[in-house]
Amino acid sequence: MTEHPLALFLNAASLAIIAFSGHLLLQRARSQSFYWPLLGSLLAIAVLISHPWLKQLAPELRPLALMLSLPALYLLPVCFWLYVQGLTSSSNWTFQPSHAKHFVLCGIALVIVLCALLLPAEIRHGLLVQGSDHILQSTSAALRYFVYGLLILTFLMVIGWCVVAGCYVVAVFRRLHRYQNQLKQVFASTESLELRWLLWLLLAVVGIWLFVALSLLYDNLIGPIRLNPTLQNAIGLLLIWTIAAWGLRQKPGFAELYQVDAESEETLLTLKEAKYQRSALNEQLASNIVDKLHQAMTRDQLFLDAALSLPKLAKHIATPPSYISQTLNETLGLNFFDYVNRYRVEAAKIALLTSDATVLDIAMNVGFNAKSSFYTAFKKETEQTPNQFRQAGRQTE
Repeated sequence: MTEHPLALFLNAASLAIIAFSGHLLLQRARSQSFYWPLLGSLLAIAVLISHPWLKQLAPELRPLALMLSLPALYLLPVCFWLYVQGLTSSSNWTFQPSHAKHFVLCGIALVIVLCALLLPAEIRHGLLVQGSDHILQSTSAALRYFVYGLLILTFLMVIGWCVVAGCYVVAVFRRLHRYQNQLKQVFASTESLELRWLLWLLLAVVGIWLFVALSLLYDNLIGPIRLNPTLQNAIGLLLIWTIAAWGLRQKPGFAELYQVDAESEETLLTLKEAKYQRSALNEQLASNIVDKLHQAMTRDQLFLDAALSLPKLAKHIATPPSYISQTLNETLGLNFFDYVNRYRVEAAKIALLTSDATVLDIAMNVGFNAKSSFYTAFKKETEQTPNQFRQAGRQTE
């Protein structure tokens, strides 16, 4: 049936995952718009990887799929970027007219496809399937020049995609970095919100993007590159499974702030404003807020709440979230995340010296959600690991 049955099986598995997850995403996207770009990304991937099965089952559709690969290439980074926007948005994300500019190049690629569809079928087959332009020798000069013009434009679009995709990758990295900083202004525990899986996926995508970019250049300038189809499809299956599995269960990091209440609305406003130009906070008010915060942490021990957030704290001390954020950043020089974790570390230090509980138990008891985040915060405050601190403390007794 095929020269590489395992590669074809892996390819079929990838397409099956896309079909199944695509159906689920379609259902969810009707109420949560950020799923639409993820669905678009998977559909673009499906177009790009469907050629082996089309070659086996529907060879007459293969030229069309090959032509659609160009718009699919341009659609993929755009949809991925919009999906990251949706996950990291400080407000409920929806498509905006400003997003249309991202699809301009994809539209140009579709125009090229429409022009190619006007060509006789035998010319499309010769150029796309056989990879030969000999058939053009028997055509009119006008048609020949038209086809060569399309080929040159397609080549330029391929080169342009390498640049455009790289720009989107950089934009995503910058967006994720800004998002992680914003999380620390609002949440005391960010492990489940940091989208680390997306960072690892992006690093893998960067490697693949570099390889694909070089391969496209080599293929258009010199000749086709022969790759191991089994390895190629195995990597594709792993990436598609990661996107589908994590994408289906990932929620926007600030989703709990989308609810309509005063604290959430003001917290969102704080995130959107880089500075506090309109704030009425003065030195005396800031000092009072510092006292309230200290009392909430020492007397009420709010830091023990692993789900503590800026809106929760604001409600507890009856202070606007923007004032708390401004006080922490400008008066204490700390973000919300570091401020709360400082109290957690202090409580952990006492527990390490006065009890025989495990480090993990102590971490959970003082409000941390994960051992790794506890180690990071503890070492940042003490320049020691929890075990080193415990051993050093007991040796001095």
